[in-house]
Amino acid sequence: MLRRTAAHQDAVVTTRDVAAAGLPRAALRTALRRSAWVPLLRGSYLVRPELEGPALERAWARSAVLTVRGAVAGVGTAARLHGLSGVPLPHRTQVVVPVGAEVHQRPDLEPHAFALTEGDVVRIRGLPATAGVRTLAHLVPALRRLDALAVLDSALRTGLVDAGGLRRAAELARGRRGSLAVQDLWALADARAESPLESRVRLRCAEGGCPPDDLQVLLRDEHGRVVARGDLGFRRRSRSGRGWLVLEADGQEVHSTPDALYRDRWRADALVALGHDVIRCTWADTLSPERVPSMVRAAL
Repeated sequence: MLRRTAAHQDAVVTTRDVAAAGLPRAALRTALRRSAWVPLLRGSYLVRPELEGPALERAWARSAVLTVRGAVAGVGTAARLHGLSGVPLPHRTQVVVPVGAEVHQRPDLEPHAFALTEGDVVRIRGLPATAGVRTLAHLVPALRRLDALAVLDSALRTGLVDAGGLRRAAELARGRRGSLAVQDLWALADARAESPLESRVRLRCAEGGCPPDDLQVLLRDEHGRVVARGDLGFRRRSRSGRGWLVLEADGQEVHSTPDALYRDRWRADALVALGHDVIRCTWADTLSPERVPSMVRAAL
C-alpha cells in the first residue's frame, strides 16, 4: 500500500501515509537512519533517495503540497514544472498559499500568499500548480531582466500562454514589487527565440539601441534555396548590395563539437559569398551590457 502511495506522489510519503499503511515508527526511524528514506519538509519523506534533477524538484514540490495546508506549487517552482526555459533554480521550493492561511518561510520552503480562483490552478502530471498566466504574473517581476525575457519568450514558444494570456499576466503583475523594472518586456516577448541565450542577446541589443530587424531569418541562395537560418538579423548594406548582418547566439553544448565547428564555418562562408556577414556571441558576452551592442554596431 505504501509503495503504491509513493508511486502516485512522486516518491514522497507522509507520516500520515506511514500510519495508514501500518508501518511501525521504529521501521520509519530505521529507514531514515540507513538513508533508505530522506526527510523532506516536516512530516514527509523521499523513499527514492537516488532521485535528482527535475524528478527531485517535483518531489520537493510534492512534499510542500502534501504538508502545507492549501499550498500549490507556484512562482519559479511552478514555472520549472511547466517546462519553461531560463527559469533560475529557486533556492527553496516556492508555493502559493491562500490569503489568510500564511505560513512562515522555512529553510527549504518559500511560501507566497495570493488569492487564487479555481481557474488559476492546474495539475501538472497530478501535481497542483498555478496556471501559466498566474505563474508569469507572480514570477516575472521577481526576476532580473535577462531572465525575465527568457522566461516570457519560453512561455510563448512552448504554448503555455498565447498573446492574450501574456497581456492578462502583465495586468495581474501591475503594481507588484519589481513590476516597473520589467514592464516593457511583456511587449518584447517573442515565441521565435529558441533559447535563453537568444533572449539575452536580443535584450542586450534592444537596450543598447540596436534591436534586430528580424529573428530566425531565412537566408537563401540565388536559386531560392535556404542556405542558413540566422538567430538575429540586422538589415545592412553589404559588399554585394542589400544583405544581412546575422548574429548567431552560440550555446557551448551545441556549437563546441568538431562537427558543429566545421558546419558553422561552412555556413558562415556560404553567407559571406552571398553578401551577408556573420558575427557570433556566447553567454559570456551577454554578461556585459555593452559587449553585444558594440559588436553589432562595429559590424554594421
